[in-house]
Amino acid sequence: MGTTRTLEEALKFAQLECETALTEFLGADVEFHPVEWIECHADELLSVVGQFVGVEEVYRAIVVGVYGDLQGYLVMFFRIKDAEELTTYMLDGESDPEVQESVLAEIGNLTTARLLMGFSKALQTNGEAMPTPPQTQVDFSGSLLQSLSALFLSQGQMKVFHSVWKLKVQLPKGLINGTAHFFLPI
Repeated sequence: MGTTRTLEEALKFAQLECETALTEFLGADVEFHPVEWIECHADELLSVVGQFVGVEEVYRAIVVGVYGDLQGYLVMFFRIKDAEELTTYMLDGESDPEVQESVLAEIGNLTTARLLMGFSKALQTNGEAMPTPPQTQVDFSGSLLQSLSALFLSQGQMKVFHSVWKLKVQLPKGLINGTAHFFLPI
């Protein structure tokens, strides 16, 4: 993946890309910053991610795959109430569940595209990496992460680079918090 300095630069580029894009899209102040990045074994994902989200809690999750020369997943977690407040703000009170899901999916799509753009700029890669269509779901974070871990292991991908990002969105009614987990098999 590169040296630590190169990785830190890539994370900084990705942070700036995401903050700019999400601030423009949401029309609110956004902080999106990396808090940890580690290499771990695929079967350790649950315990590693469990430090940042309660694995026994139900969350609104946005899952976006990455394919091409770079492959992996972005998983964003919001507490259900925070996800509802965010979509209500974006949609001026619209409560149609399909439209709300669409907004959340677009947040995941935009975040993944900008993370990839930031990494590409910093690492000066010429390869292609594209996001898959985003999926949203309500589930225990532990269930989702066990599925992801099993997927990596079934594909023979034993080691995973895991980057954790804290997301804060300042809305007029208060602060929305979330986490984003970027997984790249190595």
